[in-house]
Amino acid sequence: MELTTRLRWLWNQHWGGGLFIITFAVWVIAGQVSSRTDFASTELAQDVESRWGAPVEQAAPSLRAVQSGTVFTELAPLSLSSQHVAVDATMNYRKRGLAYFSGFDFTFDGTYLAENPEPHDIDVAFVFPIEVDKSQVLLSELAFTVDGAPSSLDLGEKGDRLVWTGRMPVGGKAEFHIRYRARGLESFVYRLDPALQARNVTLNIDVKGGDNIDYPAYVLAASARTSGEGRASLEWKYPSLESGVAMGVILPSVKKYDELMATMAFRAVVPGGVFLLGLSLLSLRHRRKLLIWETYVAAAAFGFTSVLLAYLGAFLHFLAAWGVTMVGMGAAVVLYVWRLFPQERLHWLVGAWVATQVLPTLAVLLPGYTGLLYTLEILAGLLAVMTLVTRKEVRAFLSDAPTPEVTS
Repeated sequence: MELTTRLRWLWNQHWGGGLFIITFAVWVIAGQVSSRTDFASTELAQDVESRWGAPVEQAAPSLRAVQSGTVFTELAPLSLSSQHVAVDATMNYRKRGLAYFSGFDFTFDGTYLAENPEPHDIDVAFVFPIEVDKSQVLLSELAFTVDGAPSSLDLGEKGDRLVWTGRMPVGGKAEFHIRYRARGLESFVYRLDPALQARNVTLNIDVKGGDNIDYPAYVLAASARTSGEGRASLEWKYPSLESGVAMGVILPSVKKYDELMATMAFRAVVPGGVFLLGLSLLSLRHRRKLLIWETYVAAAAFGFTSVLLAYLGAFLHFLAAWGVTMVGMGAAVVLYVWRLFPQERLHWLVGAWVATQVLPTLAVLLPGYTGLLYTLEILAGLLAVMTLVTRKEVRAFLSDAPTPEVTS
């Protein structure tokens, strides 16, 4: 056939309308998922924060002192002798549609030591900030002791800080211990007093439920770190640090399935074209011209696969939704094409579905193996073509290819 005849034959196979249906379906759902992803970074994230908690930024306590018997309004900063903090976090991921948020429950346990370096008694004020609204602190589990004895929980006028005042004699010491349970989202940061250098600082963060941790911007990286098997442990240990230094982590996250879904949908146009090419080859092989509605229904089913996966993934785990969709829609499409070409071998139709839907979407789910999967699939197709074109019956079939005037 001449080039114009071949193009006319492709048009008579209703490629134009079929490819438009596939492109329209997958790009519309890709656009919807992308817009919802942007939404998840704004309104949806704010809704999750209001219900679950926000990124946690715990400020270190401040210590202020004045000579006993003088005006208490003239407090001067006083460095803590040591501060040892342990944070035990357990991941509790929050799912909203296709978006997963890294929610976590944690226990904060801090021990602080203060000493009187002056040659006289001092009155001190120990202030520990607590952002109740943001971290959703469970105040019933807030515990505060001074030198091992329980102390009153004075949260100040605004209820956003724990305040203790008392007298410290010459050479005296005081140990403050604070423990509370809370929950947060995405990250935990511990920020030192911006007015004073810190001495003998130790921060331990242990995480259960994930190990792919990272660091927020402008924080000090851990001095020791171990991770694996769904756990991570980090330690910051320094004899002295500059004022205002921040330490902390971005908590483990799961795959961003909304982004994966959008990528699958955007890439589905090319496999969709291959799918339509396969229908056309079946039409040639069986000497049966496809009717316009037969092509369009097949194209609609191919495009609807992305739509079903996106909405099913909003209610199931995405991997489960992917499996159900690939099997369910695959069975429907394979049986439909088999009814159009009942003489065709069923395993060839199943293989065509795997090649045009299962493997391309699996390559997106496994980003570390995307290139390998695509390469192996192309190689398998190339080897199949090399094998087929050397067979006598195929060469005879190609030399006797039908013209566009062939009817059913």
